[in-house]
Order: sequence, then C-alpha cells, then structure tokens
Amino acid sequence: MGKTEFILTSKSPPERLLEYILDFEYYTTYFPIQIKDVKIIKHENNEIITEEKIVFSTLVKNVIKQKSLHKKISDKELITEIIDGPAKGTIVNISCKQIESGSEISFIIDLKLSLKAKFLQRLIKKFYKRYLTALILKINAREVDKQIK
Repeated sequence: MGKTEFILTSKSPPERLLEYILDFEYYTTYFPIQIKDVKIIKHENNEIITEEKIVFSTLVKNVIKQKSLHKKISDKELITEIIDGPAKGTIVNISCKQIESGSEISFIIDLKLSLKAKFLQRLIKKFYKRYLTALILKINAREVDKQIK
C-alpha cells in the first residue's frame, strides 16, 4: 500500500537506544495525549506482544485499539508487525547503526490499512513519521536527564 522510509540520528549508542524503544509501557509518559495505554500481553525470548490504545484526532477524536508483535532481531534491530486493528499487517522496521556521533536510526514502514481506514493513508504516514521522530527526540532527552542525575 505505502512505504515510508526515513533516517534520524541520536547521540545514544544503538544498544541503549533500542532499550529505550523497547520500553513500551513508558510511551504513555512520552505521549500522554496520544497514547492512552500500552500493555504488555506476552513477553517470551525476543518477542513482545503489546496492546495499545492510541488517540487519533482527525475531524473526530477516536481511540484506536491495536495489538503489535515486536521482534528483537538483534541489539540494534527491531521489527514490529501490527497484528490486530485498522493497520493490521503494517510492518515497521527500526535499525540502529553506530556512527561517530552516536547512532543512525533507519525507519522503514510498510503501511497496510483496512478498507475503512484507507482514505486516511497520507495522514497516517505523516503521523508515523512525526510520532517516530518525536519518540527519538524524547529518548534523547531522557538519556540526557539520566546523565545529569
């Protein structure tokens, strides 16, 4: 349906960055208005299943429920598949690479939407990019706070 790719940088090393990304229950602290709830339903080996309640505001404010399967491929790579909800089948690949100043984070999003949600495709692509960019910025701020303390 629609692929989106972009790259961000962070001063954090790749392994620590991925640790923060995997701290799903902390996401409500990062985005208290947009993410209503995140629950870890199952955690086995390198796979985590979460259930999220996301507030999505367009013309009307909706709460979207979805389930995601997160597979930690390595200390530097995570693949997330939306397994239930309007974006079922969406794959998000996050790959962190060591660079001189910290990390380069590559995002590849293969967006799949239900028939009811297809008309929101452009808006949802922008949402993903904005949300993931903000996530990295908030992780960077969290890392700086941790170093100060």
